[in-house]
Amino acid sequence: MRSLLLFGSIALGVVFPQGHHYAFLIRHLLMVILFLSLLSLKIDRKTALSPRLGTILAMMMALSGLAAWVGHWFSPDLALVAFLLAMAPTAAAAPVMTEFLDGRVDYVMASVVVTSGFSAIVMPLALPFLSPDSSTHLDLSSLWATLTVILIPLGLTQLMQRLWPQFTASLLPLKKASFYFWMLAIYLATARATFFIEVESDAPLTTLIPIALVSLILCTLNFGLGRWLGGYAWGQEMGQSLGQKNTLFTIWICLTFLNPAIALGPMFYIVFQNLYNSYLLARHTPDRPEYATR
Repeated sequence: MRSLLLFGSIALGVVFPQGHHYAFLIRHLLMVILFLSLLSLKIDRKTALSPRLGTILAMMMALSGLAAWVGHWFSPDLALVAFLLAMAPTAAAAPVMTEFLDGRVDYVMASVVVTSGFSAIVMPLALPFLSPDSSTHLDLSSLWATLTVILIPLGLTQLMQRLWPQFTASLLPLKKASFYFWMLAIYLATARATFFIEVESDAPLTTLIPIALVSLILCTLNFGLGRWLGGYAWGQEMGQSLGQKNTLFTIWICLTFLNPAIALGPMFYIVFQNLYNSYLLARHTPDRPEYATR
């Protein structure tokens, strides 16, 4: 059902692109989604300092650099798409998927926090070198804009847990609403990209095929490398941490600082990662031996 709603939001943005006028709300929706997702987060120092998280960060840097280098063989836009998809942080929904698959939720939640802060710092610093003509500049304003999207929800939820634990607990049922906020943000992002392609850009529709291929290759590579690096014991958790991306954050970066057509990259990634997650849920059997030690 959720997969149908996801594809419905994308289709709605294509058919009714009038929503592009409200694309500025994506940043605020992203903050609300993160706030609701982090309400129950308990920061554990041991988990946060896990060497496996260092491996995730190292792979993000290596893949983003390699992907951007290869992408430049074809076009600057493909290099940007590849870099942004490889550098995107772990999705806030990844811990939920990990819980469905009987994995270690605390590790994936720590990956959400660590990679989000890392991406929020690296992206605005790296983009001027990849896209000199973009509106992203090497200054504190762009760095602050990306950091606040992550730091405000994280700081607020941690403060509320300490000062008003009962009130915070009463808000936990609202976490389910984050999915519908996400659907709204996906519609707005799709509407903005559709309007750009139909009205503002003269690029042919054939440009969609290379962007879709880059998204598919990186999605396969991220999930595959994560599972391989994690091995038998940690394959599920590292696969989700490296493969399931916060594409909404990346879409906001594209619409705010870059060519809106580049936002098609993370949109294709949304489709591919949800297809893969649907496959994982379909084949998952809790009593299988590989889950016995979880």
